[in-house]
Amino acid sequence: MRALFFFFVIIVGCSSVSAQTLIGKIVDQLTGEPLDYANIKVIGKDIGSISYSNGEFDIQLPSSLTADSLRISYIGYHDRTMSIADLDLDTRYTIKLEPLVQQLSEVEISVKQETEKLGNMKVGRTYSGWGDLESLRGRIIGTLIDEAVCPVKAKSFAFRINHNEWDSVRLRLNFLEFKDGHPGSSILSRNIFITTSLRHTWVTVNLADYDVIVCNKTMATVEWVDAWGKTGQSGNRLTISNSKNSGYTFRQEPGQQSGKLTFDDFAPAMYLEVFKGG
Repeated sequence: MRALFFFFVIIVGCSSVSAQTLIGKIVDQLTGEPLDYANIKVIGKDIGSISYSNGEFDIQLPSSLTADSLRISYIGYHDRTMSIADLDLDTRYTIKLEPLVQQLSEVEISVKQETEKLGNMKVGRTYSGWGDLESLRGRIIGTLIDEAVCPVKAKSFAFRINHNEWDSVRLRLNFLEFKDGHPGSSILSRNIFITTSLRHTWVTVNLADYDVIVCNKTMATVEWVDAWGKTGQSGNRLTISNSKNSGYTFRQEPGQQSGKLTFDDFAPAMYLEVFKGG
């Protein structure tokens, strides 16, 4: 089976004809280990991408961006900002990110504590997703999950794959604060990746080792970061089912600074299982 590494950069609103490519690798400052699927974005512009599974990246930067800066980010690490004017595009950069020291919330869980499911569990006939090759890496889809008692620990997260033409795919899960009607910062202390070959069923992710503590409203998202398998003539589809429930849907295109939140008749089929009573 041959690994397929696809790189996709969205450039919106830039009319520059010429562009140069910045090449490098993103690593942990302490260990030197590569940081897979780290985010690289031009601040204030819808230009960006994610690193590959080995931490390496390449991104085209239009020549008009000399007054702009790059932000490199990864869950569990301090962001790093670099002025584009100071970059030597003939240099292969090794960008080191510093790990965050985080204080995790403590929630007591008894052995026999009951759980409940929050979100969209009834599968409908419609679907949404990532489409073909041109929308592979970095597109995010999510839904708003509310009614969680504060604070409460999540046991698992589930989403339903509607169609998958790849041998296997890798996705990144994320959970965002939801304040003043908008998604905010991630509540995670480290990335959650899942690799699956499932094609038409629920995918359930055990969150026991991630200390995911939710409160009231939480935005749950799934991001496609990689895929493996033989590519069909018109690309390979990957879609997730929508539910029968109305609700908020979050969508963010690769490289975009922020996503779009809409209220839809059929929100994505995703749910959290949480422990009752915190």
